[in-house]
Amino acid sequence: MRKINVILATYNGEKYVTEQIQSILLNFEHLPEYDCHILVSDDNSSDNTSAIIQRFNQQDPRIELLDNGKKGGPRENFNYLIANTDADYTFFSDQDDLWLPNKMRLFIDRFIELEQQQSGPILLHSDLCVADKNLSPVHISMFTYQNLNRNPDFAALIVSNSVTGCVMALNRELLIETQNSRISESIMHDWYIALLASSTGRISFLDNSLILYRQHGNNQVGAKSASLGDMLFGASMKKKMEQTRISVQKTRAQAQLFLDDYGQVLKSADKALLTAYIESFEKGIFSRFKLFSSHGIRKSGSVRNVFFFIFYVLGC
Repeated sequence: MRKINVILATYNGEKYVTEQIQSILLNFEHLPEYDCHILVSDDNSSDNTSAIIQRFNQQDPRIELLDNGKKGGPRENFNYLIANTDADYTFFSDQDDLWLPNKMRLFIDRFIELEQQQSGPILLHSDLCVADKNLSPVHISMFTYQNLNRNPDFAALIVSNSVTGCVMALNRELLIETQNSRISESIMHDWYIALLASSTGRISFLDNSLILYRQHGNNQVGAKSASLGDMLFGASMKKKMEQTRISVQKTRAQAQLFLDDYGQVLKSADKALLTAYIESFEKGIFSRFKLFSSHGIRKSGSVRNVFFFIFYVLGC
């Protein structure tokens, strides 16, 4: 029997984690031919999250709390889980969402379809329905709401990620590649895995909103509108500019990390583009403008690209 692990990272999630686990268990009912488990890593919660997980485990041994020591944030928490899963298919889960009952079945059916066509690493992800704290829908599509790229290529992923971790799943081949990488040094686990899948395997997008993505004010990472007004005036302009400057520098460091990790196995075009991006920071505006205008080194949406142009191309 093939194995599925859902890896669930928690931190002070007592208000919502019960609903989330119940929604995952409902998904398991649609996969009777698989050995399904939920693996939980808690980041030293100060509330009753760990106790809730332990109670679930007493009722259903498929739910296991692997560790409740301090990890240091969502990236580190998920990296711990990535290192401790060994399934044929690994699904990523946040603690405060709600999965629709057919989510995992649709993912598995797509995995099987793609694996029958060709072996190798596969990443699947889907759209999300943005919801408020009571799970009332705010927007049916997060990709529309945030003006995200549904099918990013490698060039786009170098500077911007549109693969959302809480609707991401990997097959075993991609999991093994990830476990052998230096993902712990990346900007974020889902971004690094997307780069890896794009360059060494395949990314497939399910154009359905398969979870309710709960926004409640305490999200570690959340959904924000990408409208012109919200982008320009939702936070102070000075803060927005500083965030963009730091973000651009981080993409350079992550590109160098990825090149060091996978330079020997990258396709020649991807390696050349990655190298050109890294080296462009030490070159003139013309070199950066050429990558921006002709080679896809750009973000999704005009407002994001204005900020990116200022800090990357102009080097401000």
